[in-house]
Amino acid sequence: MRSISKLARVAMTAVALCCTGSAFSATPVCPDRYIRMVIPQPAGGVGDMIGRLLGDKASAILGQTMVFENIPGATTMIGTAAAARAKPDGCTILHLTTSGVVASVMRDNLPFSLERDFTAVVGVGSFPLALSVNAKSKIKTFGDLVAATKAGDGLNYSTGGSGTMAHLAALRMLKEIGGKGTHVPYKGNAPAIQGLLAGDVDFMFPSSSEALALMQGDKLRVLALTSEKPLATFPNVPTMKDLGFADFAPRIWYAFLVPAGTPADAVARMQDAFAKALADPTVQERLSARGYISEVRGSADVSAFIKAEAARWKMVVKENNITSED
Repeated sequence: MRSISKLARVAMTAVALCCTGSAFSATPVCPDRYIRMVIPQPAGGVGDMIGRLLGDKASAILGQTMVFENIPGATTMIGTAAAARAKPDGCTILHLTTSGVVASVMRDNLPFSLERDFTAVVGVGSFPLALSVNAKSKIKTFGDLVAATKAGDGLNYSTGGSGTMAHLAALRMLKEIGGKGTHVPYKGNAPAIQGLLAGDVDFMFPSSSEALALMQGDKLRVLALTSEKPLATFPNVPTMKDLGFADFAPRIWYAFLVPAGTPADAVARMQDAFAKALADPTVQERLSARGYISEVRGSADVSAFIKAEAARWKMVVKENNITSED
């Protein structure tokens, strides 16, 4: 019943967004050429999959070709800067994720500002993080992990690099439980997960999408999720909220932005198209099977959300003296 009601909410939000304001113009969102989606991440990753899946559906709804341009590097900053320089003509859209916001608060003198140089279009949901240990670990429960972080030198934990959500989530958790941990950064989440599977580190916070198949294959044990509610795809796994951490909900969320100054009509029509794309049953089925939590946020809501996320993670970055060179 939960998945049905969630889908209904997404669909109703899509309808509400569609019906906001006057009827959309019959002219194309991008009159002169195709719509370019800038994905500031490598091809083949989870974020790339989300952008292409929803972009393909939105493209069909808009009746316009959409091409996907992966511009990775500097933790999304290179691609984001390229999108900021684009003309605000409705022909460029940026696929933004949590890491882009965190990276922006870790660096000084950026050639762009997410708040100044972009207009938020729509937020489309998130993957919660999955606090995980090796399936062969003696740590069986969250309580076991807490105790282990307070013994001796504590535990080692892997991440895809300094300032990633896995890193910041681990720091927050260790602070809240009063435990000790040693950061072992890797060049990306894939090798960080391999380090956990090899027993080189004790725990990690991969996304639910990354952890699910490994949990099902008895290679990882998931101790807790950072979702608001338990997920059917992770049976018998508590949330951090269930464990008494009401405000501990870091996630890998996704949103779409356009260069500031993009015509309001184009923004509204893109918002409508992506909301409808997310509500598509085939999209819902594919995403929910990976632990994705669908949630449509309109332009104003996602703009406020991004601002709040920047403030939240900037505080964590400052408290722990994290820099982009760590």
